[in-house]
Amino acid sequence: MTAEELQNRSKEEVMNFIRKRLNFDEGISSSMRYLESEQVDKQHKRFDMSGYESKTGQCTVWNTSVLNEFADLGIYDYTSYLFLDFYKGMPTLYLKYFHENKNLEFDEWSGYGTTEIIYKIFELTIFSDKGQRRRI
Repeated sequence: MTAEELQNRSKEEVMNFIRKRLNFDEGISSSMRYLESEQVDKQHKRFDMSGYESKTGQCTVWNTSVLNEFADLGIYDYTSYLFLDFYKGMPTLYLKYFHENKNLEFDEWSGYGTTEIIYKIFELTIFSDKGQRRRI
C-alpha cells in the first residue's frame, strides 16, 4: 500500500495496516509456544520504550529498525532528520522538516503504544501538507 492510498483510509484501517506491517514473520510466530493462535496474531514488533539498555545503542538500533519498516512510504522524505527517543517510557520525537529551519520536539505521547506513535508520525509526515524532498 502506498502513502497516497493510506491517506484515503480511515484511522482504524491505517492502524490495522501498521499492525500488519509490524507482524513477526511466520517462522517466529509459529515458535511462540503456549499461546493461542489469536494471541500470536495480535503480537507484533514494538518499540523498546524503557530507555534502558544493557549494551549502548541497543534501544536506539531496535527502535530505528521498527520505524524503518515504514521508510518505503516516505516518512523520511519530509524531514532533514527524524529521531524517536524514549526515556523511562516517555517518547519524544525530534524532527526538522526538510524546507524549514525549526527543530521540533513532540513529547505529548505518554501512554501511546507503538501503533499510535507510528500513526502520529504518519500525521506529521506522509499525511501532512509539508514539502517533500525529491528522490528521483
